Amino acid sequence: MPATDPQPTLRSLLGRSDLALRLASRSSDLPPDALDAPLRWVHSSDLADPTPFLADDLLLLTTGTQFVPDPRTRRAPTAAAPYVARLRGRGVRALGFGTEVVRDGIPPALVAACRDAGMPLFEVPYRTPFIALARANAEAIAAQAYARRIWALSAQRAIALAALRPDGLAATGAELAKQVGAWVGLYDAAGVLTQSHPSPGP
Repeated sequence: MPATDPQPTLRSLLGRSDLALRLASRSSDLPPDALDAPLRWVHSSDLADPTPFLADDLLLLTTGTQFVPDPRTRRAPTAAAPYVARLRGRGVRALGFGTEVVRDGIPPALVAACRDAGMPLFEVPYRTPFIALARANAEAIAAQAYARRIWALSAQRAIALAALRPDGLAATGAELAKQVGAWVGLYDAAGVLTQSHPSPGP
């Protein structure tokens, strides 16, 4: 399918000026495809271990309350390295940290843990609600699905019209190759290539 709307990825979210996100990870510390892997959904949680409630290829958002000790319950802060390891093991694509809610800035230990695990970490400013990221990603997924449907209908119509031409079989093969952007071949019952689109050069 030809390129249509941008993929719902972390890079596309970071590129939206209205969200004002800031990548806290250095690109050199990340795997080559870390920012361009498709995101299925965006979820938020401040649990020390949210993994039982997560899905693969997800972007997780947190305000970091799990990294702050609670003197009322004598709860110790969550260790950053095991936390990130759990997220990575569950297939979480990236972690967004909402600042100025519980603390200013991202905890250095969390920055180091994400760096060591190769997990993208970015800052979500206070003025950007988490729901805005979830909505932006959902809209990108919906737009891509709509674009795919429109392309499929358009391609189907073009191929059907090609089949009505006097050279219907050859025209259909050529149109199919054009629509999918790939080589198309037709073989007979004996396995002999009878048509090739696009035709090989001289």
